[in-house]
Amino acid sequence: MARVRLTEQAQNELDAIIEYYERVGASDFAEVFEEKVIEKIRPLEQPPRMGRIVPEISDEAIREVLYRNCRIVYVVGRDDEEVDVLTIFHSSQQFGALGSDDE
Repeated sequence: MARVRLTEQAQNELDAIIEYYERVGASDFAEVFEEKVIEKIRPLEQPPRMGRIVPEISDEAIREVLYRNCRIVYVVGRDDEEVDVLTIFHSSQQFGALGSDDE
């Protein structure tokens, strides 16, 4: 069984999404959203390669699962023993554009 963890970046992104929903008066949804994201990543313990390969990268180890309009991108370590959730972002964003200052 793989060990699943959120990277600092993914945790910060999840926190930002939750804070946004709370700020706009959707605190109940913020709580549900967090629970559902965790429900989506927990099954990655077994089998860790259940998500689809990220199309922009085409690397067997970099995969994603979807929840609502969010892409949850993760990397599967060697021997399928570790899963690191790398990023959580809105599907309207292009994966390669994340963190880019070029606009």
